[in-house]
Amino acid sequence: MNLNKGTDDGARWTLRVVDERKGLVADGQRIVAALVLVILLLLLSDMGSDWFRWLARLGAAVVAMFAALVLLLARRPHGGHAGPDRRLPAKARRSAVPSVVLPRSARHGDFRFSGSDELTGLPAVNSLAPAMDTIRRQMDGIDGKIALLAFDVDGLTDINGSHGFQAGDELLRMVGERLAGLDPAIVVRVSGDRFVMLVGHLASACEADLRAASALERVGRPAEIDREANVTIKPSLSVGMALWPDHGASLDDLMRRAEMAMNDAKQRGGGKVRQFSDSMIRSLRNRSEMERDLERAIAERQLYLHFQAQVDLASGRVSGFEALMRWRHPERGNVPPAQFIPIAESSGLIRPIGAWLIDEACHYCSLWRQFGVDLTMAINISAAQFRQPDLPEIIASSLRNHGVTAGSLELELTESLFVDPTEIMMRRNIEQLAGRGLGLAIDDFGTGYSSLAYLKRLPFGKIKIDKSFVSGIGVEAFDEAIVRAIVGLGGTFGRTVLAEGVETEEQRAFLVAAGCRQAQGYLFSKPLPFRQALRLVDRTARVPQIRIARDDLRIQPSLG
Repeated sequence: MNLNKGTDDGARWTLRVVDERKGLVADGQRIVAALVLVILLLLLSDMGSDWFRWLARLGAAVVAMFAALVLLLARRPHGGHAGPDRRLPAKARRSAVPSVVLPRSARHGDFRFSGSDELTGLPAVNSLAPAMDTIRRQMDGIDGKIALLAFDVDGLTDINGSHGFQAGDELLRMVGERLAGLDPAIVVRVSGDRFVMLVGHLASACEADLRAASALERVGRPAEIDREANVTIKPSLSVGMALWPDHGASLDDLMRRAEMAMNDAKQRGGGKVRQFSDSMIRSLRNRSEMERDLERAIAERQLYLHFQAQVDLASGRVSGFEALMRWRHPERGNVPPAQFIPIAESSGLIRPIGAWLIDEACHYCSLWRQFGVDLTMAINISAAQFRQPDLPEIIASSLRNHGVTAGSLELELTESLFVDPTEIMMRRNIEQLAGRGLGLAIDDFGTGYSSLAYLKRLPFGKIKIDKSFVSGIGVEAFDEAIVRAIVGLGGTFGRTVLAEGVETEEQRAFLVAAGCRQAQGYLFSKPLPFRQALRLVDRTARVPQIRIARDDLRIQPSLG
């Protein structure tokens, strides 16, 4: 049957209005489409009575009115916003930021975004593309730049582990709110701990740098993430920046390059802003190749250990060894740990590498004992590895398999691990390992998060003075004062103090006079393969007497 004119006009107008506003009110569209479908079914049925045609005309009018009402309610006044998502808890609504971040007065124009991130209230990530298009149209013919800034919240995993996911969510809401306050800008949360900011109408790259620095400063102000536990932190961001048109013509290009720069900032320790450069592409390729090669190195046993002597300064005898990891690459040659350990940590390969290191150290401890040597073997445990909940059991299993006592192994932890000394996993692992009789040492003391609190509370038996201070002995009075202070702290807290990087007789004499008990460095021995390290030890004694060969600074065992 044929649609009469009233029904035809009403239905067509309704469908056209809905189609023209597609993407603005998705829920309203579905309802309108359902009503239109009902009308069409009525009209296309065999029931051609006037009563049904009248009902169809009435239905079309109702649909048209409903569509208009939905569109009116969906539109926001200029400069306004719809407010926080009412589906969130009250606390979340209070901290949520407006879904329209850019005010009308901003140069970018009056944006209206559909959808928002439920946790932060920020616009949905699909808001970036239309915003980018609008800014580019406004800048047509104008010599300027658009900056895309990618942010990663440093240490969110640690905060979740230490204080719970509620504290982590509170931190993310706070970061979103602070970033959104940097007008004029469009800010979205793209995933877990990552945000993106789009800023247009910039005169130069320098202005973009200022915006990034401003974001870093604003977010880095102290923030309370758990009021009940009275936990306040200073948030940190790794920031990557890409510029249009310098680094890409499309939003996808800018996103990829900004994320590349952000990852570079994170690898450099976080809390930094890095602008994209072509060298990052080469670095990323090299890093990807290194990661693949490192996986192969684990499988093909290209990793091996060298051993550097630790010396008792009072007697001149070897008191232990530190096992240092090495990688003999088939094409690159020997790769320094400083190059491959960060890659292992970021890729997750640190877990199998760390397990290999622990097992290999226990293996060599058992070999020492077969030769009548009962000295401590020290190994360095990375922060990522130390946060593994099963670390104590991994170590215990290796000790059992090789028949080695817990006291034969000493774990060195860098100070960077103690950015949050209340961290639950860290404290649990330290207490479990110490309770099983393993030695614990703080490595590179004085360079990071030195705190008397964790010296007092945590069961460390040894403090290692960083070589940067030892190298200043005889050169910088300030470094000498720091060394004396650390030695004094060790005595006060009943900890053994070992100085790293000792290379001259003057440094050794100063350390002895200051009361330092142990030392390690090229003055005594360079890192050696197992057989050469074994020659340092007289098989008839538990520890050897050593003397310095001043021509080449190598240790020679005293057999007399």
